Parts: sequence; C-alpha cells; structure tokens
Amino acid sequence: MVEKKKTTKKSVGPVDEIVVKGARTHNLKNITVSMPRNKMIVFTGLSGSGKSSLAFDTIFAEGQRRYVESLSAYARQFLNTMQKPDVDEIVGLSPAISIDQKSASRNPRSTVATITEIYDYLRVLYARLGRPHCLECGREISKLSSEEMLEVVKGKVHRLLNDPKNHDLPVMVLAPVVRGRKGEYYQMLYHALGRGFTSIFLDGTRKSLREQVVLKKNFKHTIDLVVDEFLARDFKQYAADTEVRLSESVQRALEEADNIVKIRIGDEEFLLSARFTCPYDGFSYPEVEPRLFSFNSPYGACQACNGLGTKHFFGDEPCDVCNGTRLRE
Repeated sequence: MVEKKKTTKKSVGPVDEIVVKGARTHNLKNITVSMPRNKMIVFTGLSGSGKSSLAFDTIFAEGQRRYVESLSAYARQFLNTMQKPDVDEIVGLSPAISIDQKSASRNPRSTVATITEIYDYLRVLYARLGRPHCLECGREISKLSSEEMLEVVKGKVHRLLNDPKNHDLPVMVLAPVVRGRKGEYYQMLYHALGRGFTSIFLDGTRKSLREQVVLKKNFKHTIDLVVDEFLARDFKQYAADTEVRLSESVQRALEEADNIVKIRIGDEEFLLSARFTCPYDGFSYPEVEPRLFSFNSPYGACQACNGLGTKHFFGDEPCDVCNGTRLRE
C-alpha cells in the first residue's frame, strides 16, 4: 500500500521588493535588478547610462500600463495608454506616479501656488464656498431666491407663534426704495400712489400717501413702500392663502426696490437681497467667479500694480493699494 503524500500550496504573501528581469528598453543591456519596497531608491550614474530608461521608461511605464488595463474600456478611452516596455518580467510592481523635473520660472507673476498649479484649485474653492462680506459694514452678503426668502420669513413667524402673545403681531412686506439719500422724492411718491401703494414708512414712521408728506431736501431720508401686511396668526389659520399672498408681495417688493425686500415683524426689521448686494450700505459684488481671485486677470488684479503686488517691476516694496495681495479690493 502506497501512501499519497499531501501537498500543500505555499501561500503567497506580500512582496517586499520590486524585481526587474531582463530590461532592454533603449540603451539597457538585458539588466536584472531588485529594489526594496517602501524605501527611497536613487539611481545614479553617468549621462546616458540608462537611469531614466530604467526608472521612467521601464518601471513607471509598466506600472501605469497595468493600472490602466485594470480599468473599464469606457475609462481607458480617456487615458493615454503607454507602450509595453521591453522587459522579461517585473515582480512586485504597484501603480506608479511620475514627477518630472521642472525649471523654476523667473516671471515676477509666478508664485509657489501658480508654479505648483494649486492656485487654480484655490480660486475655484473660494468662488464656490467663499462667503462675501460687505467692505463697508462687515456684514455677510447672501444671495437668496424668492423661495428661500419665503422660508426665512415663515420660519421667523412660526417661531414667534410659539408664544400666544405674538399672535397679533403685524407682519409687513416693504420695498426699500430710498435708503439714506437726500432729496424730496415727491414725484416718486406720486407715481407710487398711482401704482396702488397707499402708505409708506418715512424714516421709521408710517405715513399715508393720501395725506401731505413733508420731506426736507437737504436731509437724508429712508422711504419704504408698504407692499402688503398680515397678522402673525394668519400664517397658522390661513396658511395656504397667506403663503400665496406673501409670495406675490415679496416678488412685487423685489421689482420695486431693485432686488431688495424689507420684512417688518412687530418692531423687528431685516433686509433680504436677491443678489450679492449689501442691503444696508448698497455695496455690491459681481457674480462670484474664479477669475475674481486671479491676479493675472483684469477682473481680479489690483488696478494700481496690475497684479504684481509691488510698486515697481521686480521691486520688493509692496503696493500701497493691495498691500501685496495682488488682488482688486
């Protein structure tokens, strides 16, 4: 009786070195070399001895080729496929990344961020996630749609309705047509009466347009047209109808006051804007785009130094306007 010997397969563990066998790419002469993994390896030698042929054209090319071949056919059509290097076998190879040498530029507009191309990503980041603030008062400037404005108003009113004492609070939609400007504005008020508006808030005091309104020409005035008014309890008792009225009123106020609406709930007032404009000072931003953060673009570069950041070409003294930031204020 012959006993059968049990054969066990040897388990293949992680490879701890990269082995290149029979490399013949370019001027390599059928060389074989092994290198430890997770270590820094340096190839040195005379010019033309095959350092780049081994590192870039053999090891990197094969690692990149294997990685691309593991992707789907759809993904491969968007990537450059590298030619298979002239080598017998490479063992222990992982997907590879190649970083080429780059000579530093002496352009005065070049910075570390532009040379490494991280500045392009930062500009997109600032444009998409940045929150603009007014340069006059420091308040955050937010751009709201009509639907978002309705949600803000309804949210504030519903929080007030938790207290029964607030059920009779007046809720007003106002159009701030004049904000801290000198003048008499009699013609404007006359046209407002003809368009159906019956009352205004003049410097915080309610006035009827059917009565005489006295304005001092050399004094600054704030005039708000009363577009519509509700009671806080209407948002609960007649929710559907009140929401429709509120939507129409907000839209009318935006048209009258250049995309700004003022909401007055009791004695509290707050402004909402449909564009990047500070509703308190009138300071406005254009649509926030990546080019506004580029000192190489006329839209973002400081007008005094043209984006150089210095007073003089190749100088070290910072610009007096942008203080070296290179960007337009």
